[in-house]
Amino acid sequence: MPKVVDHQARRAELVEASWAVIAETGLEGLTMRKVADAAGCTTGRITHYFADREALVLAALRAVNDATGSRTADILAQDIAPRDKLIRCLEEGLPLDATRLQEWKVWIAFWSAAAADRELARENDARHRGWIRAMAPLIAAVAPALDAEHEARILMGIVDGLGLHAAINPTPANIKRARTTVQRYVDALSETV
Repeated sequence: MPKVVDHQARRAELVEASWAVIAETGLEGLTMRKVADAAGCTTGRITHYFADREALVLAALRAVNDATGSRTADILAQDIAPRDKLIRCLEEGLPLDATRLQEWKVWIAFWSAAAADRELARENDARHRGWIRAMAPLIAAVAPALDAEHEARILMGIVDGLGLHAAINPTPANIKRARTTVQRYVDALSETV
């Protein structure tokens, strides 16, 4: 009987291995050989699932965005106060644990590459538009008198800046400062009611 292979799980394993390589070496250090070593497989397995390095890179970016998006969707589905929901969603975009720190290292590498790669830049823009669409209703619930989409853009800049700083130097003080800044900003929003 032929062996049953879960192709979706295999792709996911390879993508996760690529995250580890990107987080350690940046995009410039990403090679099929390094991903194969990280995944414990041959480069042939990678080329079975990804046509080339660029396809693997794009899949890695989409998967890291999907992972964060999935966790955020779980928070959005919870029955909690809009202020708490907004803070939890914003914190999901900060490098507050090992998983999110690795995601941030991947994002940093992609942002650098996106400056010269139009396809990666489009992926990044799509992620930002989706994030604004998801956060604007929460902001409207917390501060109905404000322009929610405008505030979402400000918050995106705050989270990106704080996240970048904390990911580059993930000290407990920087991580605490990022979390506290987000909470204080949301509290200031809610006081504008």
